[in-house]
Amino acid sequence: MQRILVWIALVVMVISCNQVAQKKAENQNIEKPGIITVTIEELVTGPTDYKDKEVAFAGMVTHVCRHGGQKCFVLGEDGETQIRIVPGGDIDEFRIDLEGSTVAFRGVFRVLTPELAEAHLEDHESKEHHATEMAHSKAEKAEVFIEAIDFREITE
Repeated sequence: MQRILVWIALVVMVISCNQVAQKKAENQNIEKPGIITVTIEELVTGPTDYKDKEVAFAGMVTHVCRHGGQKCFVLGEDGETQIRIVPGGDIDEFRIDLEGSTVAFRGVFRVLTPELAEAHLEDHESKEHHATEMAHSKAEKAEVFIEAIDFREITE
């Protein structure tokens, strides 16, 4: 009989501890907004939905800027849409050897104000980065980009 009471007491303790842990997890989710998992196409077609929000996505790196690795471009699932990624947080630069790799990114989605977008475009056009149009040229001139917080190469 004593064993049964001990077992019942243990079960009650486990259940109550589990409920406390679940409550704590729910409260943390309320206090800290989650990361939104999206596709590159969703970001580009609905920029106001994601502006200044933390997002996560993956894609193939098509180009890393040779001028210090200060930006890279990632291809969407449709094989056409690309987005510009700039280093943020603890990231100093992107390695050139990321080109051709599939990479998972976490970062903040940014939309330039019209004034900053115009200045960005003028700055881009004043520098001769490429002699000809490149596949990522549209993304390089776009008003949207990702400020990367973290990234990791996905190996299969």
